[in-house]
Amino acid sequence: MRPTSPRRALPALLVVLLALCCSFGVASPALAKEGDQPAYSAAEPPALSSAHALLMDYDTGTVLLDKGSHERAYPASTTKIMTALLTLENVGLDEMVTVTEADLAEISWDSSVAQLKAGDTLSVRDLLAGLLIPSGNDAAYVLARYVGGGDWHAFVDMMNERAAQLGCTDTHFVNPCGLHDDNHYTTAADLALMFREALKHPEFAEISSQSTWELPATEVSPARELEATDDLIDPESPVYMGDAIVASKTGTTREGGRCLVTLAERDGMSLLGVTLGAPMEVDADGVGPNFYDMRSLLEWGFGAWRTGEVVSVGDALGTAEVSLSADGDEVEALATSAIVATVPADTTLEDLTLTPSWGEAFQAPLSEGASLGEVTVALGERELGTVTVGAARAMALSIPDFAIWWLTSDPVHTVLAVVIVAAVCVVIGLAAGASSRARRRRRRATSSPHRRAVARSVQPSRLRPPAKKKGKHVGSHMRQ
Repeated sequence: MRPTSPRRALPALLVVLLALCCSFGVASPALAKEGDQPAYSAAEPPALSSAHALLMDYDTGTVLLDKGSHERAYPASTTKIMTALLTLENVGLDEMVTVTEADLAEISWDSSVAQLKAGDTLSVRDLLAGLLIPSGNDAAYVLARYVGGGDWHAFVDMMNERAAQLGCTDTHFVNPCGLHDDNHYTTAADLALMFREALKHPEFAEISSQSTWELPATEVSPARELEATDDLIDPESPVYMGDAIVASKTGTTREGGRCLVTLAERDGMSLLGVTLGAPMEVDADGVGPNFYDMRSLLEWGFGAWRTGEVVSVGDALGTAEVSLSADGDEVEALATSAIVATVPADTTLEDLTLTPSWGEAFQAPLSEGASLGEVTVALGERELGTVTVGAARAMALSIPDFAIWWLTSDPVHTVLAVVIVAAVCVVIGLAAGASSRARRRRRRATSSPHRRAVARSVQPSRLRPPAKKKGKHVGSHMRQ
């Protein structure tokens, strides 16, 4: 085979690198562009047969649909979410456990089982598969006894204690598997808390998302295949959702109805759904209404909602008034942080309510990027978050405007200015008088004797002419 030229491979490599760069660390925008028309409407949730339901965005915790999620209900085998959580938190997956006769003594005739037999020695991982995939009550009691230190009742005490730690306010367990008991109850909201905690362990999702699982042969049993009870991950089912299902747990009892807890992902969005108390009847394909409810919830959630940046760094979030500036009376406020939220898919920037933290004008000078405070962003009555904002450009100070403002902003400033002006006038007057006197002195001091003599010679004589003698005339004088 002829090797590929490095020059020919370079463009393809660049494309791959660009795609990778775009796929990491960039939050996609959540706001719709003008003209976008989602296939679903957030204002029109699907009709459900389940008595209780909850749909939320897994990443932001935003509740998209709530149908009695805080009302008590019987959880059936969704109880095993807590059983799996405590197992993952307390023992290793590779530890080996042997099934005993006592473990199987509590199993009722109508229980779902993982085909375990007394004497089977299996890993905790395989027992978790038996617990989650076929929803085996037998696996539940084996794990409860093992994790509980030899007593499954002690394990149930651990279940109730852990539920309280998670903030489950309406949950009480009586057994590790979900067999009906009037005092064994929870809520859709509490189950969501347990499910989120279990998902912190990758093995929970890895195991619960499998449609089949091969149990190895033991000394008392041949190898066997476990099949999932979740139709959403069954390729032959009419409600199959493929790889969108990340993790799930089913549950069914006559008193609790059909129940389901699911995490699904699509196009970077993760949704957590809970349905409790769906009717027991199934359709011609053997699919229960809980699966149709969950599929409807998930499709509606993915179609009618978006999770991403509703505000990005650099977005203009209005203007701020600026006084005493030579560059105008206002400046754009640009976001310097971002908000990621879950909003209806047709939400636009005009639908958001922006509330700035400032109420008065800023005073110039302002530098570009100068902090203006914060802007709270809301959609209807729901607050989405708060971002910091900065000035879009520099705003220079107007010296004349500042001078006028300073003079008029405080009477003391006005009086002080008058005093200063008067003092300056006095000083200027005194200086002018002193300067005039100094000039005269300099003129007198610098005049020479010759100049004084000349000055006197050109002045009219102040001497009187000699008086004439009476009786004498000039002519007579000359005749003598």
